[in-house]
Amino acid sequence: MLGVFLSSCGGLDGQISFVMKSTQSTVTPLVSFTPSIEPSPALTPTITPTPTNTPPVVFGPDPQQIAFTSIDGELLKGMYYPASENPAPVIVLMHWARGDQEDWSKVAVWLQDRVELDLTPDYNRSWRSADWYPENNREKPIGVFTFNFRDCEGECKSYLPGDWLLDARSAMIAVSRLSGVDKNRIITAGASIGADGAIDGCAWFNQKGLGTCLGSYVLSPGSFLTEPFEDAVGVLVNDVPPHPVYCLYGLRDDSAIESCSEIAGIKRFDHGYITNHGMELLQPLQDPDPLTLMLELVDEALWYEVIEGDQ
Repeated sequence: MLGVFLSSCGGLDGQISFVMKSTQSTVTPLVSFTPSIEPSPALTPTITPTPTNTPPVVFGPDPQQIAFTSIDGELLKGMYYPASENPAPVIVLMHWARGDQEDWSKVAVWLQDRVELDLTPDYNRSWRSADWYPENNREKPIGVFTFNFRDCEGECKSYLPGDWLLDARSAMIAVSRLSGVDKNRIITAGASIGADGAIDGCAWFNQKGLGTCLGSYVLSPGSFLTEPFEDAVGVLVNDVPPHPVYCLYGLRDDSAIESCSEIAGIKRFDHGYITNHGMELLQPLQDPDPLTLMLELVDEALWYEVIEGDQ
């Protein structure tokens, strides 16, 4: 499988370089230049895809490993699941502190309705037990992007809220520059720290004029990444047209209840489980089903864009 390695560093006096390489070869820079302090929409180097001999897959090309640098130069790892059409919208999935991007791996495959979805149950981690996932019969293609926050491979080893905020914003830049992505049709989703990363990354991306993030689906947010959750939500729900935000929480998920309950314009879903938080909210036999709600958010966000484009 061909790996795609993407670097996008801003905010320091370093250089940005975009490279592609086989997993067996050395990295060769393709483009380099000196960035400004803030990532700029004018900095849009392209990535030239390299043909491979991989047989075609019914639901799109194989997932591709991605490497990119955060705004402050930290190297991050991600995974890109290209859509079956080009360009296509993409959903960025951000993980919680108790895990890493692998916690979203089965949801990513399910979102694309790929035939290789592994239905083996995982009784300790319901969110990675796809045997209960609802049917996904969406006909429109969508790409998926996941990544690891810094120092979080396996699980987060330390609490780095300010750095993770930079990582979430940097991931938005990285995904917007990937081949096959429509940078004006991006959606975010996340759990716990990833919930705040998803909301802030979406709002920040729009404010910077780097593209358009159309909505966000969040599990147990709590202003964990130094920025107030309600401020970022306000950017999305007060836009014209408003961008939908779905917020899910449990009965004793105090920070999420407070974050979600005090904001007008978002859709709130109390799933009532006493101790569940973040990814634990992805459970079977819930009403409404949390993954069905994710599909509804995707459709609602893209529907807004269709209306806007048709006027």
